[in-house]
Order: sequence, then structure tokens, then C-alpha cells
Amino acid sequence: MQRRLFPGMSALLAFDALARTGSFTEAAADLSLTQGAVSRQVAALEAQLGASLVERGARQVALTEAGLAYAARVRAALELLGQGALEALGQTPEHGLRLAILPTFGTRWLMPRIPGFVRRHPEITLQFATRIGWFDLRAAGMDAAIHSGTGDWPGGRLTLLMQETLVPVASSALARTATDWTRLPLLALSSRPQAWANWRAARGLTGPTPAPVMRFEQFATLAQAAAGGLGLALMPAFLIRPELDAGALVTLDEERPSGSGYWFVEPEPIAGEPAKRPVEQFRDWLLTEIARDTVV
Repeated sequence: MQRRLFPGMSALLAFDALARTGSFTEAAADLSLTQGAVSRQVAALEAQLGASLVERGARQVALTEAGLAYAARVRAALELLGQGALEALGQTPEHGLRLAILPTFGTRWLMPRIPGFVRRHPEITLQFATRIGWFDLRAAGMDAAIHSGTGDWPGGRLTLLMQETLVPVASSALARTATDWTRLPLLALSSRPQAWANWRAARGLTGPTPAPVMRFEQFATLAQAAAGGLGLALMPAFLIRPELDAGALVTLDEERPSGSGYWFVEPEPIAGEPAKRPVEQFRDWLLTEIARDTVV
């Protein structure tokens, strides 16, 4: 094969970081390089391949059709190299688990419990990545993911971990001064545009749902905004237990089902492909932990 088809590792890492983050600035931070260095590496890669991989706009960076296809191949190749390095160190892929997790679920619920899994399975090497929404597990090199939604994941085999309930919360100061808390400014999560409308309908509130005054990408920042007195947030109580226990947030009504849930997602098995034991062990451990929480 022609030598130009084998770019240097620096160029591949720069392009992979750009594809993952969608930003030269964030890619530079990810690699501890300057933005200019990342841009030069990607430009050099395009010149070597003789193909346009990136559409450079004023505000954002998007990949071309060729860039999207190449990014998936580069990610798979880098994952393969990483697995080879683990094998060289004696940590075989059979004893590794690469898991994509939701940011707030990961930090608030999962990570405090992970030491228990490590004590039970010290032979398993865990690798975590933060992801929101659907993605191709195999192309991303992930063994499994924890997903929030209604159970739709193309190409995935899903196991329900728990149903989600939501409760309206606000800062104690805002709750004390409100004469009618249902008229407080609404804060919302960008990924759940219908959450407030669904909740109001379940509670029997009539009239159009007021437009949220602010939207956030993650539950953690949504909780911070609510604790700061910016408005009323609709949150899963189990993810904001520290704020509730400390009195930074107070509940204003009972919890109600959101129609969503938390799921453990595995790639659909390929015919003849053996099941990966660490994935099964982690899934079973998760279900045990959740059952223990339910009993408590």
C-alpha cells in the first residue's frame, strides 16, 4: 500500500480529538497542545491523504462525509492499538471493560459505588468515557453504555436498570418567598424539551407550559442553577441527594414518573461472537446495587 495512506500518530491523534470534540480549542485542550498545532496536524493529514476531512466554519467545525467515515476508522484503529498495549502489559482485553457513562449519573450515583465492584472483581480493568445520547458502540470502541431514555438504541441490546421519577425543586430561599411555586421561572434540560409539559399534564395543570428561562446540558449544572435561586428545576431526587440533605434544594411536590429510565446498553451480538464476561459481571453488579437501593 502507498506510504501516504499511513499518516503519523500525531496527525491521527489530532484528527481523532477534533472528531470527538468538534472544536479545535477543545481538541487542543484534550491533547495539551495549542489550537494552532492541532490545526496544522489536521491540515497536514488532509494534504497527505489528498482529501478534505473538515469543513471549517466561523463558529464550529464539522466533518465532511469523507471525514466522518475516516474518523470512525481512526477511532477503531486507535482502540485496537490501545488493546494491543494492554496485552503487552499483561492486561488482556478479556479482562477490560470500556464503559460510556452519563456525566451526573456517573459522578453522583456510580462512582461512589465503584470501589465495591473493584473489590469484587480486581482482575477487571475499567475504562470510563462520558457520553450523552446515542452513538455507535462498536465504532467508538465501547463495550457498553449507561443510557437515559425510553429504551431506543439502534444496534443495542438494552437492560432496564431503573425507571426514572422527577420532582420539582428550588432553592429554600426561592421556595419561601414564592406565593405560588407553580408560577416560578422554569429551568430545563436541553435533552428533555417536553419534561415540564409532561409533568404539568400528569399533575393536572391546565394552560400552556411557560417557556423555560434557561436550558442546561447536564443535570449537575441544572442543580447548581436551581440552588442559586434562578428558578424551578425538574430533577431525579437520587441525583441531587447531597443538595437535598444540605438544604440547598427543597422539593415542592411529590415525585412523578417521567416516562424515561436508565438502561444498560450492549452492542447487539454478532453471530459466533462470544459474550464478554466483564460486561455480564458489571451488568449483574449494577442490577444488584439498584435492587439494594430499592430495598433501602
